[in-house]
Amino acid sequence: MNILGSPKVFGIVGIVVVIVFLVGAVYTSGANDRSAADPLPTATPAPSVTASASSSASVSASPTPLQFAAAEQVIDAATKKYEATILTSKGEIKLRLLADQAPLTVNTFVFLARKQYFDGIIFHRVVKDFVIQAGDPTGTGRGGPGFETAEDKNELTNKRGFVSMAKAGAVTKFGSQFFINLKDNPALDQNTASQKRFYPWAEVIAGMEIVDQIALVRVDQAGKPVEPVVIQSVLIIESAK
Repeated sequence: MNILGSPKVFGIVGIVVVIVFLVGAVYTSGANDRSAADPLPTATPAPSVTASASSSASVSASPTPLQFAAAEQVIDAATKKYEATILTSKGEIKLRLLADQAPLTVNTFVFLARKQYFDGIIFHRVVKDFVIQAGDPTGTGRGGPGFETAEDKNELTNKRGFVSMAKAGAVTKFGSQFFINLKDNPALDQNTASQKRFYPWAEVIAGMEIVDQIALVRVDQAGKPVEPVVIQSVLIIESAK
């Protein structure tokens, strides 16, 4: 039988085709919505090692990153206040370090900065309208300083310009990777229903325009800048309260 020659059968086939098309359109739309969600600023922990090596500034991640057994106690949150100037290949970013609310985190960052750990490290992950991420000497998202620090639980929020440490999922320790929020990100805050919470420890007080410039660089499919954005140095400024 020629189904195309039968008006009744042809009409039924047409209806089926329309239904299949509509179902497919809804499924595709749902998939697109899921892919548009902000990815978490995660860091995959690497195995701990104790060997030390020198680090120097370059246009790529350090091939022999510094490693430590633990962070030494280097700050005095009771009597001192701290700032950091991050010199990048795009310009300077100045941070106020929130030692009162996040003493362990600030101590780790200051310790690593004074050891020149961050010198030569790239921003290895840039997600437009979300975060820029750095602090991994391997530039892969898997590197770290050889130790982990317990997170400082506090009530600070991930507002635009605030800085938090990246970590793997819902774990409560971090290494050396950090991110700067490009917008308010309440889904990362301490009061979110998710267990994947990120506690700020610094805020940008100058150079947010540099942060925004970094956010606009061309990236590959993994979010890694095609042209490396390098941290050339981190200067810690300590002063009396």
